[in-house]
Amino acid sequence: MRYTEARLTAYSRLLLDEIDEGTVDFMANYDGSAEEPRQLPARLPMVLLNGASGIAVGLATEIPPHNLREVAAAAAAIVRDPDLSTEQLMSLLPGPDFPGGAQIISSSVDIQEVYASGRGSIKLRARHVVEDLARGQWQLVVTELPHGVSSQRVLEEIEDLTNPKVKAGRKALTPEQQQLKQTVLAVLDGVRDESGKDSPVRLVFEPRSSRIEHQELLNILRVHTSLETSASINLVSVGIDGRPCQKSLLQMLGEWAQFRVETVTRRSRHRLAKIDDRIHILEGRLAVLLDIDRVIHIIRESDEPKSALMAHFRLSERQADDVLEIRLRQLARLEGIRIEQELAGLRKDKIALESLLASPAAMRRQVVREIEADAKQYGDDRRTLIEQAQRTAAEIRVIEEPVTVIVSERGWVRARQGHGHDWSQFTFKQGDALYDAYEVMTTDQLFAVGSSGRVFSVPVTQLPSARGDGAPITSLVQPEPGTRVDHVFAAPTDAGLLLASRGGNGFICEAGDLVGRNRQGKAFMTLDHDDAPIRPAIFRPGHDTVLCVSAEGKALSFPLAEAKALRSGGRGVILMGVDAGGTLAAVLVCGAAGAILRGVGRGGKSIDRLVTRAQVAAWSGARARKGSVIEPRVREPRLSLPRPQHSPAG
Repeated sequence: MRYTEARLTAYSRLLLDEIDEGTVDFMANYDGSAEEPRQLPARLPMVLLNGASGIAVGLATEIPPHNLREVAAAAAAIVRDPDLSTEQLMSLLPGPDFPGGAQIISSSVDIQEVYASGRGSIKLRARHVVEDLARGQWQLVVTELPHGVSSQRVLEEIEDLTNPKVKAGRKALTPEQQQLKQTVLAVLDGVRDESGKDSPVRLVFEPRSSRIEHQELLNILRVHTSLETSASINLVSVGIDGRPCQKSLLQMLGEWAQFRVETVTRRSRHRLAKIDDRIHILEGRLAVLLDIDRVIHIIRESDEPKSALMAHFRLSERQADDVLEIRLRQLARLEGIRIEQELAGLRKDKIALESLLASPAAMRRQVVREIEADAKQYGDDRRTLIEQAQRTAAEIRVIEEPVTVIVSERGWVRARQGHGHDWSQFTFKQGDALYDAYEVMTTDQLFAVGSSGRVFSVPVTQLPSARGDGAPITSLVQPEPGTRVDHVFAAPTDAGLLLASRGGNGFICEAGDLVGRNRQGKAFMTLDHDDAPIRPAIFRPGHDTVLCVSAEGKALSFPLAEAKALRSGGRGVILMGVDAGGTLAAVLVCGAAGAILRGVGRGGKSIDRLVTRAQVAAWSGARARKGSVIEPRVREPRLSLPRPQHSPAG
């Protein structure tokens, strides 16, 4: 009620022009002092044209804006053929049209799936030009930003990349922050906002050197800022029945078409009633024009002129009231000619409206004509380019060099350049010791397996150097609360991997299957509540025998081909049967060199012996069996592959 006045644009006529023609129902306002319409008689589907965004109690909506001409064409097609398919609709309405322009890079198939389900997201990208400067220099100028992205937001993102802040609870920048900072500063010299009256959006990016490729700078900006982003779509709206629910684009346009046909029908009935009333009035006037003197005499002499007029001229009460209210000059002979002309026009309009109301097909044609007229008057050209493109991937150039990843028993990790180090020379914090060392390349990954079966991956290039004690693995990944990191290892993405649990289940995959997109990792191993993962076994080509040992001191070997491959993770199959209350202690995939068995023997004596290929074969059996007792007996057994000659045990 605060907003008592508003200056409306011509476009607002699409919403309000027919509001006083009986097109919609009215209801009392919040305090009952006035009436307000339940809906507005929109001549076009405004919810798609203007878009909508909001959150209510348990409901949210995110409807993008669309182009008026395209929406009008789709609406007209729906009115003509209510059984239109989504594919046919997409030929008329290919996608959203945002006021800020930019580019939609999602495929038509992806957009069609979003429109068909009413929920999803589309990928957006800023549009740019490359301006050549003097002496071979150039600059990248962004002229259109994705919907919902501002120049200020992009500038803040650039500032966060080039001048990152230390995260809460840490004393220094993370290796990931440092590497990202170096990557951006290597290609970007400066950025400024030249947006103004003449150029609503003009973000200028200056490269570090003219020798840098345009696409290299552009790719880094797209990956790490909002120059490339996604826009969510959630077509939740209140339908004709007054209930909010999620709809497909076809349903939304279909409901609007139904509403519009009903609106035009109500408008036509209202106009027909007005014409009938006007004809009735004019017929009464025409009747009294033939004897004006008698009309004047009745009015002057009669005590009840209304009843007298009705009786003498056979007028209705409505006609008699009109005759008594009109001025005498309106009963002149010239006025009679005008009345006859108006009556002729009204009767013609009446016939047209009656034929329109009598024919549903004619009514639909009328609605389509009005839609097309509005599209011609108010439509404009599409602003957002729809052109499919691959989303830019983060590509950080890493020189492939040998590196040794050192993992301590307490989960501290570090990377030392080169291979062939003496592992006995590695030092650790007091109370800590070597868990294992892995000779890999800088292009490989470090993996961590959580107690819940979730796995995490960190590029080897992000590991701290071996000059100090390294960093705890928990500072590089983000395990769920209550979850601990049980095992850490490094391997090439094409290395074979055998994952198993204490319950005896396991499966094989490649290390690359464990690579996740973020620090939260990915759910990979399916474990029971009382189960836990055991140390993963890395294997290479030529390793073809699975060796399992249980905590009870039994061993079982079988061909690797009997293990199930699950590239997406899962529970796997039973590798080795364990006794009630027992557990699977270790697994290994070995080759001709056999395996190293460690544990505790009789009298608490430490056991560390090489198990040859022939001895492994002696423990062979069918997968899922309980195996044979290891002689001499061993407790707390552990397995490992024989190490290269240049890497003595640490």
